[in-house]
Amino acid sequence: MFRELFQQSGLSLDRLHTFCLVAQAGGVTRAAGGDPNTQSLFSRQIKELEEYFGVELVRRSGRGVVLTKAGEHLFIIAREHLAALADFKAECNQAPLKLTIAAGDSLVQWLLLPKLDRLKRRLPNVSFVFLNLKSAEITKRLIEGSIDFGLVRDSGFSAPLKAIALGTLRHALFVAQSPDGSGDLKQILSKFPVATLEGDGVFRSELTAAFKRRGLRLEIQVECSSFPLVARALKTHTAVAVLPTLANSELEAGLFAMISARMLKRFDRKIVLAWNSRVSRIRSVVEKAKTVIAEEMRF
Repeated sequence: MFRELFQQSGLSLDRLHTFCLVAQAGGVTRAAGGDPNTQSLFSRQIKELEEYFGVELVRRSGRGVVLTKAGEHLFIIAREHLAALADFKAECNQAPLKLTIAAGDSLVQWLLLPKLDRLKRRLPNVSFVFLNLKSAEITKRLIEGSIDFGLVRDSGFSAPLKAIALGTLRHALFVAQSPDGSGDLKQILSKFPVATLEGDGVFRSELTAAFKRRGLRLEIQVECSSFPLVARALKTHTAVAVLPTLANSELEAGLFAMISARMLKRFDRKIVLAWNSRVSRIRSVVEKAKTVIAEEMRF
């Protein structure tokens, strides 16, 4: 069985592991942690793999390396099969299996973490790693197999990724409860400045345009790098903020009002749980966990 793989030297789990480390780090020096001896060993092992397969796997790029097309293919194969072996070893030793789930900061803090206890009860032999990543990076890592699941917009994935719908992420204007209970946007914005995301990203520019079309001016005085930080600014009672409605779960009842507005429907995003079908075939824990995670994360 597989005799052709072992008719020459140069292929080993150790070499494949080194190749994955170098590919993930983007360079031999970074993968070796700056240690000259380890760097020499890694360089030699990569060269031995290239001689074994008869193709170039990496190319120099600045101070690092980039994968060739053949290298990208081998990286996917090696990662997936090393992950399967790691699962098998953990199962033999009755150790927890690790699942990595990536999402934006607001989904990690307001959807994933609040459900962690329920996930652990339903998947008792699993440990979780939650990563805060942008959608494009989540898709990239799902395709290469370096993460197991991602929460992304329904338009943010393609084959070989599969997905289950979780819900629609909606937005509302959050404001400290006023004594007169007024929900008039113009009146609210005349009294309070706005806290929002920093920079000139899509959300920020579209938000400004949406308010401008309604004849409303945003007096932005607080800028943050994520929605959870914007929510913390809201708690100081010095600003109002447009946030995902999921933020309501961490705001004290009775102290803040959530005001829906038709103009904010343009920010609705359908969210899905995405995974790589190749990985789920190799890692049985991914195949088992996808249904559990989707059931617990629906909103």
